Amino acid sequence: MTLVQQHFALVPTMIAVDNLLLFRAQRNRRTSRVTAAADLKALASRLGFEIDVTATVAAMSVGERQRLELLRALDADPEVLLLDEPTAVLTDAEADRFLAVIRRLAEDGRAVVLITHRLREVVVAADRVAVLRNGIVVSPPAPVGSRTRATLAHEMVGAGLPPVGRTSTSTGRRVVEITDLRAGRLTVDRLVVNAGEVLGVAGVDGNGQAELELALTSLVTPDSGTIEVGGADVCGLHPRQRVACGIAYIPSDRAARALVGSMRCDDNLALGRTTWRIRRDPSAGARMAAWSIKGAPHHLARSLSGGNAQKLVAARELHGDPRVVVACQPTRGLDPAAATQLRQSLLAFADRGGAVLWIAAELDELLEVADRIVVAFHGRLSESFLPPFDRRSVGLALGGGE
Repeated sequence: MTLVQQHFALVPTMIAVDNLLLFRAQRNRRTSRVTAAADLKALASRLGFEIDVTATVAAMSVGERQRLELLRALDADPEVLLLDEPTAVLTDAEADRFLAVIRRLAEDGRAVVLITHRLREVVVAADRVAVLRNGIVVSPPAPVGSRTRATLAHEMVGAGLPPVGRTSTSTGRRVVEITDLRAGRLTVDRLVVNAGEVLGVAGVDGNGQAELELALTSLVTPDSGTIEVGGADVCGLHPRQRVACGIAYIPSDRAARALVGSMRCDDNLALGRTTWRIRRDPSAGARMAAWSIKGAPHHLARSLSGGNAQKLVAARELHGDPRVVVACQPTRGLDPAAATQLRQSLLAFADRGGAVLWIAAELDELLEVADRIVVAFHGRLSESFLPPFDRRSVGLALGGGE
């Protein structure tokens, strides 16, 4: 049996092929690095993935790590495969190829358990479907064709989801202005995000989004250029200073960049908000309740599910009065109700005059929430797409087409 978890089980300091060799050694299958590299490349090609077998995991984006996790699991040729949100940061095309592979595994007599919130994947890949809500099986396994998507969605959340609509509230006042930025593979000549605006950054993971995320949040210093927030250049500042500059941050990797799993939830809510030591906020319980976070202030953050952990991050970052929210894959791995709540909270922030820079791999989400969309491809950002969005044109830009 092989398990692919939401939180990756990779060794950050090791390169991709060595992570595969380590996994093979755990199963008493020892091969040379050359053989493992060739096998990894062949399997990636079969799935239509791109992977640098010599890159360290620490240097990979979240999407690239997800691909490596999936490749490592399939390399084991498992009899039983357990998958927890395996396509959360894959594009639709990559997800479809992966689902076709696990479909073939099932047809060959393997058992596959797919845990997902994406109903499209259930319909495409599954034979039977069961629904869990709040830790309880509310709908036992039954043939997929016996339920409609609407029925499944209702069973998942227990009620209808409110629509998430977007009417632009942009004031035209610049909050973020990026000029002549060079950071690794990323080049940005000029990019502006206005007050009251949601700017969506679309693209297949690995096209410069990670560099944009890290530069905006002071986690890396760009090679050149300026990033102004509220008129002040934030390049080169210590990450602690981003809060004082009004930058809120929901990272693509909450476990590595947002939460300390061994600390209490209320302490995590205070991170970055005090100057010399943790001061527990007496309102932490009320804030967790407002976000429907299942847990208590004294619980350790690592005890939370992925969705509840993400809501804890959002509850901290949206508290107070930031100027801009940098939201990177903010709904990754969330159930429909939690994803809707987080989207509505970010849109409400924009409605109050905040600026949102929303980086996501899911084009459908950006088409729903954004006022403008730019596409990242090979480290460059496209010209802005404006509503009403032409999905075909945006989709062509994702592949570098015109």
